[in-house]
Amino acid sequence: MIEFSAFQTEIWLIATALLIIGVGLFLPGQKKAMDWLALLGVLGALLTLPCSGSRCGAVVCAMPPEAFHGFLRVDGLAVFFKGLILLGTFLALVASFRYLDSQAVRHRSEFLAILLFSAAGATSLAGSQELITLYVSLETLTISSFLLAAFLKKDKASNEAGLKYLLLGAFSSALLLFGFSYLYGLTGTTVIAEMGKSLLAQPSSAIEVLAVILVVAGLAFKISLAPFHMWTPDVYEGAPLPVTAYLSVVSKIAGFAALARIFWVGLTAPALLPVWTGLFAVLAALSMILGNLEALPQTNLKRLMGYSSIAQAGYLVTGLLAGGTLGIGALLFYLAAYLFANLGVFLVAAVVSSKTGGERIVDYAGLWKREPFLAAVLTAGLFSLAGLPPFAGFAGKWFLFSAAVAKGYTWLALLGVLFSAVSLYYYLQIVRQALLAEPKDPSPIEAGLLEKCVLGFCLMAIVLFGFWPTPIAQWAQSAASSLF
Repeated sequence: MIEFSAFQTEIWLIATALLIIGVGLFLPGQKKAMDWLALLGVLGALLTLPCSGSRCGAVVCAMPPEAFHGFLRVDGLAVFFKGLILLGTFLALVASFRYLDSQAVRHRSEFLAILLFSAAGATSLAGSQELITLYVSLETLTISSFLLAAFLKKDKASNEAGLKYLLLGAFSSALLLFGFSYLYGLTGTTVIAEMGKSLLAQPSSAIEVLAVILVVAGLAFKISLAPFHMWTPDVYEGAPLPVTAYLSVVSKIAGFAALARIFWVGLTAPALLPVWTGLFAVLAALSMILGNLEALPQTNLKRLMGYSSIAQAGYLVTGLLAGGTLGIGALLFYLAAYLFANLGVFLVAAVVSSKTGGERIVDYAGLWKREPFLAAVLTAGLFSLAGLPPFAGFAGKWFLFSAAVAKGYTWLALLGVLFSAVSLYYYLQIVRQALLAEPKDPSPIEAGLLEKCVLGFCLMAIVLFGFWPTPIAQWAQSAASSLF
C-alpha cells in the first residue's frame, strides 16, 4: 500500500500546475484566476506539511511516513526544507504577478505551471533517501529552471541566460551522475543510508575519492560555490526578475538538502570524511572571497545579488562542514533568515522595476521619499544579508560561525567575519541610494495590498528572528537531529 502522505505536497503542486494549464487553455483571459490558483496551490501544499510530518499531529515523529520502499521519507529535516521551499515559491509567485503584468508576458499559465513543477522537484528532493530519486528530483528542479530563465523568448538577455544555464547545468549534472555511478558500483546500492554502511566496511581506494570529487563538483554548481559559480551572475542578470528571486533561494535550499543527506548520511566513512570536508572548506573560502570582491564594482542590482549569492553559499557551507545537530541546525536557521531577507529585497526590486523599468542601483535613488515602506524593507533585508544586528542574518551568522569554531574551522569563521564586513560596502551602496540620494522622478511608487502584506511579513521575520531567534533555532536543531 502506498502512503500518499509521504508525497502529498508534490501531488498538490503538480495538480495545481495541471489545473493552471487547463485554465490557460480553456479560459485564456482569466489571468487573475491563474494567479490565485498558483498562490492557493502553494499554500495548500504548505498546509499539507504538518500532517505529512507525523501521524500524531507533531511536526517531528519517530515514525515519519515514507513511500516507494523508503525512497521518499518526510522526516523532520524534510519538513523544514519543504517549508522553506514552499515559502520561497510563494514569495517568488507574488513577485512574478506584477512582473508578468508590466512585461506583458505571453503564456502566463505555462510560466506559473513550470514554476510549480520546479517547486515539486525541489520538495521531492528534500525527502529523497535514494540516489536515483534524488537525481530525478534535482533534474526536475533544474530543467524547469532552464525554461524559466529563458522564458522571455524575444529578450536576448533571457535567451543568453537560459542557454548558459542549460549548457553548464548539463555538464554539472553529467559529473554528478558519473559520481553516483561510481558510488553504486562500489556499494551495490543506491539507498544513501545503505551506501554509507557499505563504504564504512570497505578499505579506501582512489575510485572512492574520485567519486566524492565528482559529486562535490556536481552539487557545488547547483549551489553556486566558487569556482563553479561562473553561470550565476550572468543568469541572474539575464533571467526574468522573479525567476532570479526563485533561483537565488529555492534552488540553493534544495541543493543544501541534497548535500546534507548525501555527505552526512552516505559519505561519513573515515577515509572519505577528510576528502570532502577539505574540498568544501576550500570552496567555501573561495566563495566568500570571490563572491564579495566581485560584487564590489557591480552597478546592476540583479548581478550584484548574484555575486552576493555566491558569498552566501560560502557562509552556509561552514554549517555543513560543522555537521551534527549544531552545524546543520545553524545551516537551517541561516537558510530561513536568508530566504526572508533575499526575497524581501527581490520583491522590492520587482515593485521598483515595474515603475522605473530599470534594474540598476541608481534606479533606487530616493526610494525613501517615493515609498518609505519599500525603502525600510530593502534596508532591513540588505543589513540582514550583511549580518548586522539586530537582524536575523546576524543571529544566523553567529550560529554558523560558532558551530564552525566548535568543530575546528576557526580560520574559516574568521574569514567569514572579515568578508561579511567587506560585503557592507556594496550593500550600503544600495542603501545610500535608497535613503540619501535625490530621486530623478519624485512620483510615488505604489505597492499592491498583497505585496505590502508579504513585504510586511518578510520585514517582521527579519526583525523578529534577530531579536528572538530561539523558537526557529530550536525547530532547526530538532529537524537536524533527524539526520543523525
